[in-house]
Parts: sequence; C-alpha cells; structure tokens
Amino acid sequence: MGTPQIAPEGPLVDLHCHIIPGVDDGATHEAESLRMLRVAEAEGIGIVAATPHAHHCSAERIPAKVERLNELAAEAGLAVRVVVGQEVRLAADLVARYRAGQLATLNGGRYLLLELPLSGSWPTYLRRMIDQLQALGLRPILAHAERYGDIQRDPAPLRELIACGVPIQVNAASLSGPAERAARPAAERLLREGLVHLIASDAHDDRWYPPRLRAALARVAELAGPACADRLRATAWRVIRDEPIALPEPVSAT
Repeated sequence: MGTPQIAPEGPLVDLHCHIIPGVDDGATHEAESLRMLRVAEAEGIGIVAATPHAHHCSAERIPAKVERLNELAAEAGLAVRVVVGQEVRLAADLVARYRAGQLATLNGGRYLLLELPLSGSWPTYLRRMIDQLQALGLRPILAHAERYGDIQRDPAPLRELIACGVPIQVNAASLSGPAERAARPAAERLLREGLVHLIASDAHDDRWYPPRLRAALARVAELAGPACADRLRATAWRVIRDEPIALPEPVSAT
C-alpha cells in the first residue's frame, strides 16, 4: 500500500505522539486517547503520527490500532487523522529488523523516527547505523535531541548528523511546557544555532504531556524568527508526504 497523499496546506502535523492506548508509556485506554485527539484538534493539529516505542509495540500491531483511533475520532465528530509511525530505539539489529518488516515508518514512507538511549554517552556506532539505514532508502529523524545529556553539554554531534542529512526533532514541551531539567536551555540553544528541523509533541497523555504545538512554534518565532517557525511547520508536512527535505546550514557556534 502506498503512502496516503495529504495536502500540504492547512493544519499542523504532529510527528511524534504516544496516542495508541495500552501499548507503552503513553495513553492508557481509549478514553484517554480520545481526549488526546480532542486536544490535538483544538490545537489545530490535523495529522497525528502514532509513534509507540518499538520495544513495546511491534510494527504489525500498529495499523489496526491506528484504524481504531480513526474510528473513534470519526464517531466523535473530529477531523483529526491518525497515521502509522513508531519510535525506534537505536540498536545494532535495526537493519535486520527493517528487512524483516519489524519497523514502522512515518505514514508508511521512508522517514524513521529514531531515538537514542537517554542515559549513557553518545553512541559510537550511531553514524555507522545512520549510513546503513540510509543505504536501505530510509531517512532517519533523530527524536527529542534536546533530551540527551551529551547534546545538553555540547550540540556538536548534531552538526555531523545534519551533514549526513538527518533532520533533528525537538519536543514542544521543551520550549513551552513542563520541560525536563536542562532540556529547555538545550532546545533554545539548538534553535539559535539552526540545529532544529521539526517540532513535535511527544505527547503521552491529555494533561501533563498533551499534543500541543502552537505555543512551541510561537517560541520558535521568538527565538529564531517567524520564517523558521513556518519552515518547521512545512517540514513536518514534507515528512508526512514522504518528500525530501533540504536541511538549512546550521549557524556557526558562538
């Protein structure tokens, strides 16, 4: 089945959301998922990528669960649409798992949301794995870059990834919500240095970590200018449509 075609105009796109109920540390039940969908629609989000953690929810389970969420949305009179995705943790066997059909890409295209371990040092084999995934035709996206300790201390490793064509995603809450310690200054620094290409919610519920993007995009406009906020919004549409992304040259570090 090909990638669904979606018009680039209109609502926001949330590329990172733990909205499937009962599969990971996100929504616990359908009622909570529906509340998250209501928040998303009120926020002006039209597309939500359901991205459960791959180590908790296998790829083959996701399409049926996404279909069920879309049924719930339609029954509730909501226009927001859910598409398939997955948050895949870096591991040495990713190539084999992808070839075996065990990894779900964003909206069935070539973009793969890739997360790193939140503890420990920057993985030495990350660049090699990126090369291997790209050789398969995949386009890895680095999830919530501002949450990694090494990046909080020095974002230089992101410059190498960007040079390899890897878009960098930052969580909305790290700019406008209850951010983790050190995540907010890191996110703001990444923006100032031109090291952010996507804003997503990484929502896990409807109250504490909801699917909200507008306040974060407003903060982007304050820190990096309205044109940057517009570019991040448009880039999310390009991902969901499986279109290539031209990554702007980062700003020289000060």
